[in-house]
Amino acid sequence: MASPRQQHGDASSSYPLSATQDFFCSLDQGDAGGAFGLRFIIVSGWRISGEVDTAALHAALDDLVVRHEILRTIVDRDAVPPRQLVQPPRPVPLEIRDIADGAGKPRAELAAQLVVEAEHGTMSPQHLPLLRAVLARLGRGDWALVLTVHHSACDGWSMQLIMRDLAACYAARTTNRLPRLPDVRQYREYAIWQRASLADDTAAAARAYWQQKLADARVFTLPNDHARPEIYTRPYTAYHYGVGAEVMAPAARLVTEMRCSYFMMLLAAFNVLAYRITGSTDLSVRAFTTGRNEPRFHDTVGLFMNLVPFRTDIEHCESFRDVVACTRDSCVDAYANEIPIHHIEQLLPDLNLPHQDPRRSQFIMGMFQPQFDEAMLRIADGLTPIDERVLPDPEQTDIPNGLVWDLTVLPSGELAGKVAFNRDEFDPSTIEVWASDHRRLLERALGNPDQSWRAL
Repeated sequence: MASPRQQHGDASSSYPLSATQDFFCSLDQGDAGGAFGLRFIIVSGWRISGEVDTAALHAALDDLVVRHEILRTIVDRDAVPPRQLVQPPRPVPLEIRDIADGAGKPRAELAAQLVVEAEHGTMSPQHLPLLRAVLARLGRGDWALVLTVHHSACDGWSMQLIMRDLAACYAARTTNRLPRLPDVRQYREYAIWQRASLADDTAAAARAYWQQKLADARVFTLPNDHARPEIYTRPYTAYHYGVGAEVMAPAARLVTEMRCSYFMMLLAAFNVLAYRITGSTDLSVRAFTTGRNEPRFHDTVGLFMNLVPFRTDIEHCESFRDVVACTRDSCVDAYANEIPIHHIEQLLPDLNLPHQDPRRSQFIMGMFQPQFDEAMLRIADGLTPIDERVLPDPEQTDIPNGLVWDLTVLPSGELAGKVAFNRDEFDPSTIEVWASDHRRLLERALGNPDQSWRAL
């Protein structure tokens, strides 16, 4: 099979960093932690039905490294200024296991254990490629595939691209044809484009917007149970909870009526929860965005994600519907003026003052929605995500500090919540109470969005 279309540099190719890579460099703590730490990884697990051609899968993994340069790129943090160095393709480590006997454990649990095992693992961002895989046979026609990528090279959107492209390359390898994939621009091209765009008049106007919007603001933080340590003694824990489809059913009607997104509605609900926890009505809640505002890079694997401080003052809102409207307007303005988070922080050095208080922990909200229909992803007879919620307290590795609250609206209509926290800062009982309050708040707010938000 011919190689996928590629645009890659030679062994000495050197390029400037993107703004997100610059931000990651500011979080660098070496191998011990931070954005380039050995445990700062992203793990994705999938069940495969049917019989897998392992040679074709291994070749397809190698195709990914050819197609996406960032998987073979080292960030030289010691250079002045730091640079990204694109290297020639190298084979992807693939470990193949047979755990069909499983010691009597359910296959779903065996698959989830593989994901958690990967989460416990390490990966150096200096050792290429920044992708590895474990393929385990669970039984006849039943496999688990777990991919690990270092977070300095990848974000949530990129993991979906990796799976889409892997499925296409696998199909091509097993049929001896070219993969059916769009042409791809490389991450180094994005970094160059982004630097130019941040120097134009539009970026200058955005900086002026943020200076005015956040002039007297302080980033939202959460009170913790234990003073934040300088060095954590344990990994993060993930607390999972769900909000039933019957509770979420009115959300579709509300977002249509309010001409907003699910994220805007859920951020509005969190603004109410934040008031319940802290008593504040003027909230600057940081949330992840995809950072992919330029369509030409939508198929590029790399580090695009951004943090945006969505400031919303709900003091004068009367109903939850009013809170949604106010939050929607804040989001629309923020999206129109989005620039990298560290550019905002440089403009407003007092914004992050609450982070200096060890009795408070930083907070980030995330909402992840699949960009591709999982039914379209196929290796062998089909792919389904591995649900690690079948195991208690799975470890997390892809956040350097603070608390991250992720929300996903599932195809079933259920809302899946995941709170990643460290027991050095929070007692599990505190997280359980907040999650329970969030579930109850959504039930009441969606059931009657015109009631007083303070009564929720």
